[in-house]
Amino acid sequence: MNRLLLQVDDRGRITIPIELRKKWNIEPGDYLVIDPDDKNINKANIFTDEELKDPEFIKSLLKLGKEAKEDFYKGNTTKLNNYVAESNENDEY
Repeated sequence: MNRLLLQVDDRGRITIPIELRKKWNIEPGDYLVIDPDDKNINKANIFTDEELKDPEFIKSLLKLGKEAKEDFYKGNTTKLNNYVAESNENDEY
C-alpha cells in the first residue's frame, strides 16, 4: 500500500489531495473519523435530519442491518482485519 505524507499547518489543518477526495467521495462539509489507537482516518457515515425523518430510509437501514446479521450468523462474513488487508493490497494510495 502506498502512503501519503501530509503536512499539518500551524492551525492543525491538512489538505487531502484531490485524487484521494475523489476516491473516498469526500465532499466539503463531510466528517472524518480519526482513530488515535490505530492511527487511521476514515470517512464518517453521517445521516442528515431529513434522511433520519424519512420512513423509507429508516426501513432501508433496518433491512441492511437485518441482512448483515443474517450473513454473520450464516458465516458469510469476513473478519475486518482480513478485509482491510485485502483492500490495502488493491489500493492505489
